Formats: sequence, structure tokens, C-alpha cells
Amino acid sequence: MRKTAFWLTTLLAILCLSLGISLAQQLPVSNVTIVVNRDSVNVRLIPALGAEVLGFVNAGYTAQVEARSPDGEWFRINFTGQQGWIGAAVVSIISGDINTVEVADPRTIPYGGFSSPRAGLTSATSPVTGVLSDSGLRVRAGPSRAYPVLANAPRRSVVPILGRTVDNTWLQVNFEGTLGWVAALYIDVQVDQNNLGALNQLPIDGIVAEQLPISDPTRTDYLDTLRLLLARIDLAQPSLDAIRGTWTNIALGGRVACGNYPARPTNYNIANPILALDYDRLLSIQNDFNAAMDYLRQAIDLLIDACSRPQPAEGIVGQPVVQTALDAVNQADALFESLRRRLNELIPPKREPGPDECLFTYNEMEEIVKQLPVGEIRTGALDARTYVTGFCFDAEAGTSLQLELLKINGNILPLVSVSSFDNPSNFIAVGQLVSGQSNVSVAPILITTTGRYLVIISDLSTTPRSEPLNGEFALLLSNISGTSGGFGARLGIDPVTGQVVINPAAPLFSTPFPDVFNPIYVPPPQPGQPVASCPSITATCAQLLTCAEAIAYLQAGNFSLDLDMDGIPCEENLCTIATPIPEITVNPVN
Repeated sequence: MRKTAFWLTTLLAILCLSLGISLAQQLPVSNVTIVVNRDSVNVRLIPALGAEVLGFVNAGYTAQVEARSPDGEWFRINFTGQQGWIGAAVVSIISGDINTVEVADPRTIPYGGFSSPRAGLTSATSPVTGVLSDSGLRVRAGPSRAYPVLANAPRRSVVPILGRTVDNTWLQVNFEGTLGWVAALYIDVQVDQNNLGALNQLPIDGIVAEQLPISDPTRTDYLDTLRLLLARIDLAQPSLDAIRGTWTNIALGGRVACGNYPARPTNYNIANPILALDYDRLLSIQNDFNAAMDYLRQAIDLLIDACSRPQPAEGIVGQPVVQTALDAVNQADALFESLRRRLNELIPPKREPGPDECLFTYNEMEEIVKQLPVGEIRTGALDARTYVTGFCFDAEAGTSLQLELLKINGNILPLVSVSSFDNPSNFIAVGQLVSGQSNVSVAPILITTTGRYLVIISDLSTTPRSEPLNGEFALLLSNISGTSGGFGARLGIDPVTGQVVINPAAPLFSTPFPDVFNPIYVPPPQPGQPVASCPSITATCAQLLTCAEAIAYLQAGNFSLDLDMDGIPCEENLCTIATPIPEITVNPVN
């Protein structure tokens, strides 16, 4: 991802002058001052090791703390005009009480996930609008370069402005229904001269999105976290059952059974990017989960403590201890039941594959993929979020197959791979669509073992794109057993209907597929001959009237008209004169 330049404080001043608006604000001031106690200390964009480094400071550098991370391991400071984070371990507090500094809400900390609730989907509008002055301007999930990109807005887009940061360096906008944040430097704010203070009247930190943006990876992490919590409850259940039985037996007058104590469970803190997706609900679940484990450990520790003390001859623990332990067990019981119910409500039921689908499992992850029947067109799409997708097919040993991909639209350059379903890293066939081509064929695919196979379509190309990855494709799986090589390009788009169609009479290759077709040399049209205007990729030579028609149809992708692949269509009845004409190039087939 291309990185944007650092914002300088002087840029804000320039923006203010251009708008004729006073943006002076009273920024929050902390009473805590820190000093860096070693040289070459990194100041990072987000509070995490390995995060992007904004710059570094040396011993003696002082700053005021604006906020602290929830774990207390990072302090937020103003660094060259933008928010930066510095580790608590490399600084010393020279004034103030750090406990009085506000804890930054995980929803407002750019951890790299969709951690801002003030971004997502919205229908809100505003009397204050702005015109984007830069092309491909990134609309982000929060007011920082650390937040993920939600959309790329074209130049001259007019957007309602719904909020701002306290220093007006970032503005919250509605871009085609996406609520996000844009650097103020690249927005020409349209303010009525009679109401120059309208911008400053917008809410600081903006409005709340109607629906949060959740990317596929983040969504996966979210569900995995819920399943992990449920699994840990199930894992702790035997300890709860064991300690309940022990204290119940003691309460009924039994002796203390020391040794072989139940396992003590540990707490779990949800990662902040996940916690921020559903902050109130997940925070409550996290707190109750840790409370349940605290109660369970308390009941176990009371038993361990009782066994470590000299016991009375009768081996009976005092009633207050027994009651405390049973109360802890009952509290854990109730929380376990509540947590299971709430987690199961959030975890969607596992979907079973349909009759035209396959369940693909790899590295303990599951994915349902569509089946790819022989001779039937299947379509799909790739974009910046979904840059890989899969299909499955069944084949018998001894079969020879061809897999063809047609790019329907967009800027995608898919990589096509075929592997066995149970060993997806063992590729048996690979093809790559290159720039300037619309078709790529992979053949022959020799099936040596009867079974199920996996097709992966992906685009991880590093080729520069002016727009984000986006495009549709079509797939066709053909049985070429008994042929001398395979079919040519059979997939095409009908110029009349715009639909993806199969050319049933594509030529047979006697050799593996060539990289390009030879230039076409055909006779010029005779005087008075019409030039075809609506070529079809399904017409035959018998249906055509002139050589010019045949040339146009071949250019449109009707390769069945040129069975010998010499570039001259319909040689038997139309194009019989070998008079060269200026070269015409047909889309190459790989």
C-alpha cells in the first residue's frame, strides 16, 4: 500500500487561510509530563511493537501524555503534529499522576482493525459539503493513516462533512454511503459566506455509523475469538465439576480430599481490534468470562489453602470457608451458563454445503466453495477484500481436462491453480492471465487419481493499478480426453447480448497452446461487399456471406472460423484469395 506523506502542522495553517475560517481550538492538556530515558526511541503510529514508526527521539525528549493504552504499556503524545505512541518502559514520569490520564477507548485507537465506531455505513447528510481535490483519495475508518481504507474517492467528488477532529486536520465524510475520514488538506470545504463558522459547529469525533464495516479477515478473527471463549469454558468445565463435588462432600460432613487438585483456568482478554467491533457486548462478555474464572480459581485455591494448614482430627473445614467456596462455585456456575447462551447467540450455526458446493478444510479452517461441473459456465469476482476464491470438481483417473478463464471486466489478472482437494499445496496445473489478454487456458490437466480437486483463483499481482482491485471472471471446465491437445478459447462475450457464452466449435490444438496467434492476412473486401457490423462468436462459415464478415467475426473471438489456425477464416468458401492486407491482431490466447 502506497504510503501518504506525513502531515505537518503548517499545512493546517494553510488550510485555515484558504477557507477564511478560524480553527483555533482549546486542545486537551494533560498534567503528566514524561521524559525519554534512552536514545533512539521509536514513536509509533499505533500502540504496538512492529507498528509503523513515525520517527525517533533521544534521551531528554519531553512531552505531555494525552492518553494511555488500556494495558498501560503505551502513552500517546503529540509528535510533529500528529498522534504518536511511545512505550512506557522507555520513559520516566517527571510530573503529574499517570493514573489521572484518560484511558484511550479501544474504539478510538487505530490498532489496524476497524476499530472506530464512527465509520461504516450511513445515510446521514450535512449542510456543510466539500469537494475532494485529489484523485484516489483514501476514505479511512478513523482519523489517522493507521486506519484501514474503506473506499477510494475520485477527484471532484462532492461529499457531506459530518464531523471533525478537535484540531480539524481530519474530517468525517459520507462518500456514497460510506462513513469515513479524509485528511482535511485534500478537501475544499464549501462554506456559505454568511455562515463561516459552520465547520466549527460540526461535532468533534463525528457521528456514529449506522453499521460498522467489518472486513472478511476481521470477521473471521471475530468469530474465531467467540469460538475460542466457548472452547475455554468447555475446557474449564471439568475443573468446575470437580471442585463442586469436593466442596459439596465437605459441606455434607465428608473429609477433605487433598492432592490431585483441579486445573486452575486463566483469564482471557479480547484483542482490541476485535473488542472494538461490538464494544459494549464483547466487553461485558470478557468481564464475565474473567470473573467466572476468578470464582473458579477462588474455589480451588480455598481447597489448596485448607490442605496446606494443620487439619483437625475430624478433617472437616470450618463452615465459613465451606460457604465461601460454595458461593464461588455457584457464581462460576451461573456465569458459565450465561456465557454459553450469549456466545452461542453470536456464533452463527455452521452452514452445511449445498448440492452444488464442497466443504474445504485446511489448517483447521473451513470454507464452502462452489462446484465446477464440466461444460458449465461459472462466474466469480475478485476485489480488494476478496482477492482469492475457490471452486471444486470431481474427476476420474485417466481423464484429460482443460480449464479456461475469461476476464469479463475490471483490472484483475488472475492466477489459476489446480490441486488435489486434500493436498491443496500440491499443484498439478497453473496458469496466469497477463496484461492485454482476456483468456487464459490451462491444459492438459492430467487426472491420475479419481477424486475431488480444488481450483483456486487469486490475484496477488504487484502490477501497479490506477484503481483498487476489482473485476469479474468466468470459468469453463472441459473434458479434452481423446483430443490431440485441447480446445482453443471457447469462452467469449456475445457482442449483441453481452452474455458470457461458449463457442462449441473452437479449434483443436495439435500442440500445446501457443502464446499468441499469427497475424491475420486475408484478402481485401471486394467492391460492394458489406462489412459485418454485429459479429457473433457462434456463427459458422455457412451462415456468412462475405470474407469481410468472416474477418470481423474472427476478430470478435469466433475462432471456429479458423480451424487450421493460420489466421485466414472460412478458407473453403469465402476467403480463398491469399492477397495480404494490413495486419489485424486477434486477442491472443495463452
